[in-house]
Amino acid sequence: MTIILVLLTLVVFIVLGLVKGSQMKAAATEEALPEEHTDPIVIERYYHPGHSWALVNSDGDVTVGVDDFTQKVVGALSRIQLPPLGSQVKQGEVYATLERGGKALPQIAPLSGTIVGVNNKLASSPGIVNSSPLEKGWIVRLAPAQLTVELRNLLKGLIADRWQEAVSNQLVRWFTSPLHPVLQDGGQIVDNVSDLMDDAEWQRFVLEFFSIEATCRNNNLTNQRS
Repeated sequence: MTIILVLLTLVVFIVLGLVKGSQMKAAATEEALPEEHTDPIVIERYYHPGHSWALVNSDGDVTVGVDDFTQKVVGALSRIQLPPLGSQVKQGEVYATLERGGKALPQIAPLSGTIVGVNNKLASSPGIVNSSPLEKGWIVRLAPAQLTVELRNLLKGLIADRWQEAVSNQLVRWFTSPLHPVLQDGGQIVDNVSDLMDDAEWQRFVLEFFSIEATCRNNNLTNQRS
């Protein structure tokens, strides 16, 4: 009887040892497993030479707005004509219009696609575009139609910086008369530049800086400087 009890005790200890060893091995294996790797989602802002921007979001949609140059030259906005949800837009064509008093500035879509979101706050508070053109003042959200292809037509990073600098210099040259100061101390563009022009001058200005022809010219200028 005593021998049987001794044998049973040995069996119990052996089983407990095997279980403990198995648990330790499993824990060590779990620690050795590499952490799950997920590629970071790159969110980058692209610029159209017509002075609109496109921000590719993590869900695949694209947020669209106007650049700082646009809001400065137009000035404090009085109204924005917004497109309807579900409408189709094409890259390089007008999708919205900014207004200040009697002056209007059509906005060019940086990408093609379907409008899936509209910043309705701008209907009652268009000045949000002036105070936050790259963030809260976004205009629409698009479900892009040809994202990969059309992004190649846009500017980003250092190229976009050089283009913005070139356009600012072009603006200064536009106002050659000392009666039309366009720069503040420090070289920043003054607000409400459109107030410096009558209606005829404004129309010429829009054709020079915001028309389809202007976007091609600005794009070529950027490519030459890069």
